[in-house]
Amino acid sequence: MTLHKLVRPEIYKGGKRPSFAAAYARAARRYGFDTGRNAGFAKRNNVVVKVKGKHDKDTDHEVPAESIQNGRPWLLEYVVPVKIGTPGVSLNLDFDTGSSDLWVWSSELARASRYKGHTIYDPSKSSTAKKTSGSWNISYGDGSSASGNVYTDNVTVADITIPGQAVELAEKLSPSFLQDGGNDGLLGLAWPQINTVQPKAVATPVENLISKKLIDPPVFTVKLGRGEEAGFYSFGFIDTSVTPNPITYTPVDNSQGFWQVESASWSLNGDTKERSGNTTILDTGTTLLLVSDEVVDAFYGAIDGAVFDDQQGGYKFPTNATIPDISFAVGNTLYKVNPKDIAFGDAGDGFTFGGIQSRGDMDFDIFGDVFLKSVYAVFNQGEKTVGLAQRDD
Repeated sequence: MTLHKLVRPEIYKGGKRPSFAAAYARAARRYGFDTGRNAGFAKRNNVVVKVKGKHDKDTDHEVPAESIQNGRPWLLEYVVPVKIGTPGVSLNLDFDTGSSDLWVWSSELARASRYKGHTIYDPSKSSTAKKTSGSWNISYGDGSSASGNVYTDNVTVADITIPGQAVELAEKLSPSFLQDGGNDGLLGLAWPQINTVQPKAVATPVENLISKKLIDPPVFTVKLGRGEEAGFYSFGFIDTSVTPNPITYTPVDNSQGFWQVESASWSLNGDTKERSGNTTILDTGTTLLLVSDEVVDAFYGAIDGAVFDDQQGGYKFPTNATIPDISFAVGNTLYKVNPKDIAFGDAGDGFTFGGIQSRGDMDFDIFGDVFLKSVYAVFNQGEKTVGLAQRDD
């Protein structure tokens, strides 16, 4: 069985990461939270805003996608080559467990060839492409959007070809998507009910892989890497060589379309604390690890010199500080977050941005890449479970 290697977009070569502001703004856009005590970004009146500070939650300014194009909040750290059509073209797609659309840069896009660094899918050059009824439109809170029509075609992931897979072709992309380089679209791995095709949602690639009996077991797995080691996805195959630690499975609540699981405890320097009723969403489309203000306060309170940066909108700590051990539960098992990933990026003046930040006024956590890099994750859509194993690398 083939492991589907992840690659990094040119902008993130050499282990670079999205800017802190871009990563936080993306999360606010996706989940629509307002600020609590510690969130420096929020979604208000359908736009993402930066708030003035920890003790002043008035809006400082809007954060349109164009203003943070160097961070490109829509562009993930990892992309995956996916072949579409016959004979087919290979497109680098974001794999995103927080959405359910498969959309691509296409020849339907006006003057598509003028944008450098993208591969374009042209259905007229594929003998297996068929136009279908339906349209799609994804709008984001920062004003960016993508929309178009729908074809079916052969889609190949990890050497498995899905015949007749719905592919959403971009006819219109807002300016933030039109920056040169990066991804050629997105492949959503969340549950089918949040697919945006109208008047009737289409089956996702994983849904088709399972229903057409192309994979067994009915899973996809992910190992996110660090630096030049980008990691992989697999479909229908669990790679037990990733870690000697056991994979523990937890039931998923997919009622909102996400991979949402119970996370009712956490641990700081070995002291386990209960969070009764708390849940989290496992989301490869979010970079940061977003948790309650109580957890954020306790964690940064345990780091000498950690402060909230009003200008940047989040917590930072001295680069030479000792990061305490912190673990979060999924189901009944605690998973330690690697300190290398908590040290998110340079904040200037000898400080480092923290990869753990506030979830704002939401009542659930978001475990993004900062958490997922510490585990090997098995997403079992057939049995509605998630399995995680602690990684030692």
